[in-house]
Amino acid sequence: MYPPCRTVRKATPIFMGGGKRGVLFVHGFTGSPHDFEYMANRVHEMGFTVSVPRLPGHGTCGEDFLKTGSRDWLRRAFDAYYDLSAVCDEVSVVGLSMGGAIAIVLAAALKPKKLVTLAAATHVRDWRVSIAWLVGLFRNRIPKESEENFEDPDLEYLRKEYWSYHWPKQISHLHKIMRMARKCVKQVTSDTLVIAARRDDVVPLEAAEFIYKNVKTENKKLLVFEESGHVLTNDVEREAVTNAVINWLL
Repeated sequence: MYPPCRTVRKATPIFMGGGKRGVLFVHGFTGSPHDFEYMANRVHEMGFTVSVPRLPGHGTCGEDFLKTGSRDWLRRAFDAYYDLSAVCDEVSVVGLSMGGAIAIVLAAALKPKKLVTLAAATHVRDWRVSIAWLVGLFRNRIPKESEENFEDPDLEYLRKEYWSYHWPKQISHLHKIMRMARKCVKQVTSDTLVIAARRDDVVPLEAAEFIYKNVKTENKKLLVFEESGHVLTNDVEREAVTNAVINWLL
């Protein structure tokens, strides 16, 4: 039995208005809006309206997660973009990990002003992602051998509910989004900043190179941060990463 679902503070959506230029932030697989808390606040301070939606099934509980998939996650991102475009003259999109792949799919369809991908998961290091659908026929979740504990009660809750397990069925939906992003990246015409982390143990640098080479825009840039891991927005170089994003959006 799973415990009752609830949404912790760090997983609640973020919306801060005020500017005519909007930025949509899309978090990653098993992530939540807290991954963009620092960056979103900094971008808002520069005069932008910012939106960080919570993708369905994320930030509540494992039982909720099992009821969602790629269609739900994509639909939420598209809805958030439409909501933001209703109050802003122009909208840019920033995506982390799976959120970066979703941002590519969104940019190909809706042509936002600017696009930023952070460790976008068009490719991943773990080859087992491609066969997760098969494992999902037999197991809903598989415990991980070891996980760190967090002093923050919100993060500890998220660890217990999400980060302590592998989720085969949901990973297969992540793989669908990865394939979609690889297929439609050549339709992206937005000004594109591609950011990667040298110490990323999830997404290889080849993913960033793939995006950079295939987007159809002359205004593009590739940055690699040497000391960061996968979640660049909350790692040791988060200030420098955030400054790079802000400079691109301005």
